[in-house]
Amino acid sequence: MEKIGTILLSSLKKTCIDKRLTEARIFTSYESMVGEKISKISKPTFMQNNTLFIGVENHVWLYQLYLLKPDLMYKINSKLPYPLVKDIKFQIRDIKKSEKPKTEDIEVKDDEDIKIPETCMKVIYNISRDIDDEDLRSSFTRLMIKDMKNKIKKGEKDCSSI
Repeated sequence: MEKIGTILLSSLKKTCIDKRLTEARIFTSYESMVGEKISKISKPTFMQNNTLFIGVENHVWLYQLYLLKPDLMYKINSKLPYPLVKDIKFQIRDIKKSEKPKTEDIEVKDDEDIKIPETCMKVIYNISRDIDDEDLRSSFTRLMIKDMKNKIKKGEKDCSSI
């Protein structure tokens, strides 16, 4: 019988969520990674193919950060479990800091209109049935269902990627 940690780790690796969580760390910890001064005039906008896109206030700062690109890559990658950023592209953006939304103001949209094939649901429930802790099993099942809905949105309709 496999340990729950092993099952969770292999499931997370199959869904590429570990890479996405590492990418998310860049966005949530950007100020501590690059420093307060740089974070005031720039912010990460998105990540694609290990290239981090950073919005910058104006052309002057864009050029200055371009000169600091190797240093920025080092600072960011050194705060991650493994080097993830292979390149940085800078773009002129309006980066005014907005107030963080209050938790109660955030509206979560449900994906009830997306139907998961019954065979995929059986696979999800078979994977999670060995988890003894009911709350953990429920959370893990919801996570797997949400991941499957996202895959269906992207056009993946088979269960082989679970």
